[in-house]
Amino acid sequence: MCIPNRLLDRKTRRLMVLANISLVIGLLLWLFVHPAGQMEKNWRDAACGFLLGLSITINLFGFWFARRCREKQI
Repeated sequence: MCIPNRLLDRKTRRLMVLANISLVIGLLLWLFVHPAGQMEKNWRDAACGFLLGLSITINLFGFWFARRCREKQI
């Protein structure tokens, strides 16, 4: 399921950018933050999980929205 960037409207493109940014931040947080104690590890895991889940949700919403807009245009 490949949706070219030119077929997306502005709102969907912004959603995709937001999803990609949250994905990158979540992965970089996991790689470069080295907590000292167990409490800090728990907070890091929670933040990474939240950002990755947010990325998945926004991507799915963006694909759904792009598909819905394309069906209206046809």
